[in-house]
Amino acid sequence: MSSESAESATPLVDAVRQARSENRHALQIPGHKYRYAQDVNAVGYALLHDLVRDDMPLQGGADDLAGTHRLLEEAEALYAAAIGATHTRFSIGGSSQANIAAMLAISSPGRRVAVDRTSHRSVLAGLVLSGAVPEWIFPDVHPEFGLPVGVQPSSVSAIDVDVTAVFVTSPTYVGTIGDIEGLAKAAHGLGVALMTDQAWGAHLDYLPGRGALANGADIAVTSIHKALMGYSATAIVSTRGDRIDKHRLDRALDLVATTSPSATLYASIDATRQVMVTEGVTAMHRAIEAVAQIRATLSKVPGLVVIDDDTAGCLVDPLKLTLWLPRTGVTGTTLNDALWELGISVESADSDSLITTISPIDEPVWIVAMGQLLADLINKHRGEARKPTPIATWQVRPEVAMTPRDAMFAPRRRIAMADAVGEVSAEQFCPYPPGVPLIGPGELVTEQLVEAVRIAGTLGRVAYCSDPTLATIEIVDNP
Repeated sequence: MSSESAESATPLVDAVRQARSENRHALQIPGHKYRYAQDVNAVGYALLHDLVRDDMPLQGGADDLAGTHRLLEEAEALYAAAIGATHTRFSIGGSSQANIAAMLAISSPGRRVAVDRTSHRSVLAGLVLSGAVPEWIFPDVHPEFGLPVGVQPSSVSAIDVDVTAVFVTSPTYVGTIGDIEGLAKAAHGLGVALMTDQAWGAHLDYLPGRGALANGADIAVTSIHKALMGYSATAIVSTRGDRIDKHRLDRALDLVATTSPSATLYASIDATRQVMVTEGVTAMHRAIEAVAQIRATLSKVPGLVVIDDDTAGCLVDPLKLTLWLPRTGVTGTTLNDALWELGISVESADSDSLITTISPIDEPVWIVAMGQLLADLINKHRGEARKPTPIATWQVRPEVAMTPRDAMFAPRRRIAMADAVGEVSAEQFCPYPPGVPLIGPGELVTEQLVEAVRIAGTLGRVAYCSDPTLATIEIVDNP
């Protein structure tokens, strides 16, 4: 296949369209039997038509039961070629599923793995399932803004215990990008692979020299749905070079993947790749130029700090707009509420910051208008400059009493959160967004963390804990 024909090829998209045109009579799952795509008399049509009409399974749908045509493998190989990867696998359980699979591929029970403590909560799930022991490493935090600016290569080089791999997050939730090239060299100096959670940076793979793999990472996870155009919960995990055993990665992903995969979701990854290598990169550059324009506009707003390469002191995702607000007297939650009333939703908001995600699908004219709207709202709600109150998520330095796996399976009991200081948590408390745990299983509960959980609960949702009221906590019984 020539490079031109490979760019335009969409094996999964073509197969889904062909299967729909054939109007098969299914004597198998899914139970909706594709009826909502074509039969207005199907039971519940009015409610279900718009929701499930596009659903198509992979086996017995886009392909036969035996997977004879190997459509998924072909689409994965095309994606790998598009981003310069050695091997790519698709995930329809999001980057969470892909992170868990990656952790299973790079770690071993009872062995240490160096892990960025500001990693997504799915990384903790990977530690629980793998039985690996975390050797926590920490990103630098900006001294004024309280935002993470990336794990430094020196932190990796300083690791003085045997680890199986190094796991970092870049870009961070706020858009800062780590020194992946330096981190890769440091990890390789230890004789191990660098794993990068690039969930927020799938678009970086289409900017020459910006993606994690292009900068030396050995394995990377990217969400296709976050900054690109895939269905929600679509992601990929890719390797480059030979430090990662691709067969072990395949088995790890198969272990945590559904046995009833959706060809529709997979096809949206296939289609996104084709769009990006044909017209998407051009659209992305237009969006990047518009983001640069509104960053320049907003930088002129008195007191407002726009997080970019200069203010952060590191590379920042060109499609991320993060605003730091304390000097304006406005809170991010105030801006969020005002925007919500106007029918606009943002990525995240807290007292000090507002985070928005732009993608190639956003029109440049709209992006620029959005920047002016933000400037007007800040000026409208302006108050006295105030002291920043950085969220605790980026500041956590846990006291580890047990491995996450041991704590997860240990006997437990429930007590009042107020009485838990000094106990070992059996669960996690995870503000969402950004999905980084304040307290993880196996970590000591402190007064500062109890207060951080309380504050997080006033700002938004604290997820994945057993008591959504945050009044109680499950602790390890007699650790």
